[in-house]
Amino acid sequence: MILNHMQNNTTTYYKQKVSDVLNYINNHLADNLNIRQLSEQFGISFFHFHRILKAYLNEPLGSYINRTRLETAIKLIRYSDEPISDIAQRIGYNDCSAFSKAFSKEFGLSPQQYKSNNTIVLNTHVDYKISDSGKLVTDIKPKIIQLTDKHVIYTRFTGEYGCEAFNCAWDDFLGFAIQNKLLGWKSEIFSMYYDLPTDVGLENCITDFCIASTRKIASSGSIINKTITGGKYAVFRYKGSYERLWELYETIFGNWLINTNIMLRDVPIIEKYLNYSTKGNPDNALTEIYIPIE
Repeated sequence: MILNHMQNNTTTYYKQKVSDVLNYINNHLADNLNIRQLSEQFGISFFHFHRILKAYLNEPLGSYINRTRLETAIKLIRYSDEPISDIAQRIGYNDCSAFSKAFSKEFGLSPQQYKSNNTIVLNTHVDYKISDSGKLVTDIKPKIIQLTDKHVIYTRFTGEYGCEAFNCAWDDFLGFAIQNKLLGWKSEIFSMYYDLPTDVGLENCITDFCIASTRKIASSGSIINKTITGGKYAVFRYKGSYERLWELYETIFGNWLINTNIMLRDVPIIEKYLNYSTKGNPDNALTEIYIPIE
């Protein structure tokens, strides 16, 4: 009993440390993020630091930092008017040519080429996409992550997924977000799904529409604040129309899950919309599905 309590305390301690480190990195991309200095700053032995972070991130910390910098650059190039040289410095590249080289190596085109063509969708890995023949192409390699607690602004809809009332509630929620300046290039937009229609009936399905926010707002009707508790998730990335997301779910539960030893946690599934737009080509939509696991 005492041993279990000590193990739980240790797990909680390291989860909080990892959360603190990642938050610091995300807010200091322009800085020289030296791994040894980070370990000292957050009071973790350098000998164990990179092992602990790799276990939680499922990738080396250096790779995480590089990926986060380049993914941030994608958003800044697409959604801001900043010169590319300023963007390079903002994410930690003092040499614009070094940034351009890293960007081109990762995505196959230069930052300027990406800026000049707003129809291009960049991505380093997609688990699911629709092929030209209309079939779902799969590469079942979900990323296992530890999601930290997240404050969100949300509204709840009860009823059939994807029906007219569902879509109207979504549009109203986004309208509120725009009016209250909650949307920007860093915005995290997602939905949380609580029910299977076969279990509760179409009319009783619950969905939360959410936007992550660092600030609380005054509640307005059905739009309120809450904190989503973090946990472990298998993350699947999909490219294609939202109308065919059900094929992704069928593949996850009918193929991937039954061929693993992974157990699910009894919390909602999360759909995160990486490049949501009502104007773009729906086949270029990028969605991440977060499956809660033990």
